[in-house]
Amino acid sequence: MVTESARASAAHADELLAHIGRLRADADLMDGYARRLRATVTTLDGCPTAPEWGRQALERQAAACASAAVRLRTAAEALLAHARVDRPTRGAMSGPSS
Repeated sequence: MVTESARASAAHADELLAHIGRLRADADLMDGYARRLRATVTTLDGCPTAPEWGRQALERQAAACASAAVRLRTAAEALLAHARVDRPTRGAMSGPSS
């Protein structure tokens, strides 16, 4: 049976943690986009010449961005749980002591 070395396992965990960080950063970006879109809708509410369909489209896009942010955070949390399960405890890779 082949086991993964502690160094390879640590590298894999570091990669997972980096990916989790990128997912969270992307979620923050999507939240920011949603806020900007909603601010634009608010600005357009004060503009009588702005078409109604434009506001509706921006509201739908803002909702999609907010939804994507939630999904990205959910994925990050699931990956974090996976990383915790896969992370060996200290000394788990060493053999029995005599």
